[in-house]
Amino acid sequence: MRATLVVVVSVMIAASLCGTVVAGSLDSPGAPSAGSGMYTLSQIYDYMNSGIKATPVPNFQEPSVAPGSTMKTTKEIYDDIVAKLDQCPATAANVESGIKFFCTQPGSWGIQTGTGVMQPTPTPTITSTPTITPTPTPWGYPDVLRIGNVYVASNKDGNGCAADGRKGWAAAGSWADGLDWLGKTDWRLPTIVELNSICAVKDTASGFTYQMGSYWSSIDNGSDADDIYFANCIKYTNIKSEDLCVRAVRGVE
Repeated sequence: MRATLVVVVSVMIAASLCGTVVAGSLDSPGAPSAGSGMYTLSQIYDYMNSGIKATPVPNFQEPSVAPGSTMKTTKEIYDDIVAKLDQCPATAANVESGIKFFCTQPGSWGIQTGTGVMQPTPTPTITSTPTITPTPTPWGYPDVLRIGNVYVASNKDGNGCAADGRKGWAAAGSWADGLDWLGKTDWRLPTIVELNSICAVKDTASGFTYQMGSYWSSIDNGSDADDIYFANCIKYTNIKSEDLCVRAVRGVE
């Protein structure tokens, strides 16, 4: 009986070794459908790091060249994105109510809705209407007016307003401090109170012209600075990199 089993098993093994194993076709049953194209890692990195939007190919394509050596590693991608997100610690209470924002704080990660109440910045109060006095030659009226306790450039297109130029806050301050105009070198940006006084009489001061925009003051708030919008004389705070109008003043001797 034992011998018979050995023979049967031997025959089965031999038969299996001699037979053909069929795995079926390894080829794709058809071309990849439209919409199966994918973004590259470079495109994903550029969007997350710089906001550059990408458009993928409409369907899958085999690579035409070997992978290059210039792409970021996954560690570099992670570190670069995290470094940016870590600079945004805002929570719902820091953002105006109803405004959507992306929160990067643990426990609140993702799209959030602001709940904060934004208080308007009060405008400096003018206790009396500033005195407007055209300055005599050699000051060159109408290039300069005396408004309150400062001499102020009157022509928005003139040298005292950077020839109608707009600058970031730091550049505006450097320009004003370095201005050598009409024989004087002590020009500067106005304080917020001085700028508000100037705005208050902008439409009644003879020969005074202005941009319908915001003008920088000298008030530094750290990452931003104060300005006044000349259309309505309301005080705002802008990031220092914003290009706003500039106007030089100097104190009355």
